[in-house]
Amino acid sequence: MRTLGVLAAASFASTAAALGGTDSTSQKVVPVNFSRPTPRLPALHKRAGTYSQELNNNLTGGGYYAQVTVGTPPQTVDLIVDTGSSDVWVLDSHADLCRSTAKQDYYGYCLSTYDPSKSSTYSVVSQNDFSIQYVDGSGAEGDYIKDTFGIGGADIKALQMGLAENSTINSGLLGIGFAANVAALEPYPNIMNLFQDQDLISSQAYSLYLDDLYAETGTILFGGLDTEKFIGTLKTVDIQPDRYGNYSSFTVALTSLTTTADNGTITNYTRTPVAVILDSGTTLTYLPSSITRRIYRAFDAVDDTSGTGLVYINCDYLTEMKNFTFDFQFGGSDGPVVKVPIDEMVLDNVKQYIDLGLNVPSTPFENICSFGLQPSSDYYLLGDTFLRSSYVVYDLTNKQIGLAQSNLNSTKSNILEITQESGIPDASGVASQVSVEQTATGLPGAGVGGGLPTVTVTSTGSPSSSTSGNAGPRGVPPPNWEALAVAAVAGMGGLVGAGLVVI
Repeated sequence: MRTLGVLAAASFASTAAALGGTDSTSQKVVPVNFSRPTPRLPALHKRAGTYSQELNNNLTGGGYYAQVTVGTPPQTVDLIVDTGSSDVWVLDSHADLCRSTAKQDYYGYCLSTYDPSKSSTYSVVSQNDFSIQYVDGSGAEGDYIKDTFGIGGADIKALQMGLAENSTINSGLLGIGFAANVAALEPYPNIMNLFQDQDLISSQAYSLYLDDLYAETGTILFGGLDTEKFIGTLKTVDIQPDRYGNYSSFTVALTSLTTTADNGTITNYTRTPVAVILDSGTTLTYLPSSITRRIYRAFDAVDDTSGTGLVYINCDYLTEMKNFTFDFQFGGSDGPVVKVPIDEMVLDNVKQYIDLGLNVPSTPFENICSFGLQPSSDYYLLGDTFLRSSYVVYDLTNKQIGLAQSNLNSTKSNILEITQESGIPDASGVASQVSVEQTATGLPGAGVGGGLPTVTVTSTGSPSSSTSGNAGPRGVPPPNWEALAVAAVAGMGGLVGAGLVVI
């Protein structure tokens, strides 16, 4: 579910700057910069029946947006980058949400929209056939259309996308998952198919670099990876098919979750592998309750997901355990490991909302933070609280994921093309993390598919199976804090609100 929001003037870093001067034009690589809202404290409004997810979105700083163009002449639109869904869709400039003050009071102001009447290349594929609903109950519906779609300097001709005429979401999405997961009853060639079909990239693959908690921009490289953006060796794991044998989500086997304390003590919190989805559209990380309960006990965390929708943890951990990490390993004992520092999981973002009326439960600590790790009984998702620490390569053609530790705040670039024949290349990144002095202030930011597969990793054992719906916005139960809703006024150089905990 996304937060309420307002659109001001969006600003994006130039592609050349993000690539550190590297020329990617000699390779079939399309670099796309994206931004996220600069966290800014929103106001609270009383409203009945609201989702606590709105609070969650504001607290974690929202999602990540790519600036694209649609139509001829091109209309600039900002879309949420979502690896967990597969449809590109845009808000119609005349959508019900954009014309109704009452709906905007509830769901938020419309962000950038698209007017098909102003495009000479617009055509209707099928009327009233676009309908997508996400796991938090939000959704959009309208027509399937085709139009020219510009992204990262590349123009995709006649891309099929949804045109939302009715929506409970105030921003369109850039879904870049498997075509098998599109919302249509009959799969159609989605953006990843057309990227390759129109010879813009050699293989259906891309790499994702979110950078750290305080960074306002990140980069996707369609068709390539950047060895300056990760540390050590990039290791691959297989994407798991769903229980029907289809590839519909970026599901991999999480075989170990441990913590490493400042004194070197390692604690293991997993007993069997877990099928998890890597999803940029989800702000937090969601794991089985059997795992989160053990972690909460170890940290004296307070699970109030059935109330305010948050998990509370002592902020003192940020100063007393600065080198503490949560260590995620995939694909067995030889698989990649991503270490997530404690300041990505313990979020100092609650106090301002307490001053505005958030009624937190009784806790055994006074210095209250929120925890970026939440329980789930249905969907196991590694969202932005995990992904910011990882460099991820998504190879849809060869059904593999490449993972390495992210080299945060990197300003250099060395781009390698991903080809259909070679797949994810054997590549090594930098030797160690770059050093940077942190000066950022303010609140830290934070279709239809088959079920999650049963993951079997011989070296570790057999996990239990789980089922999943569309990898779409991830909601949490309604709040009981006197139904206070959050009206986001966060800027992305202007793009305000529209944060999400989305699949």
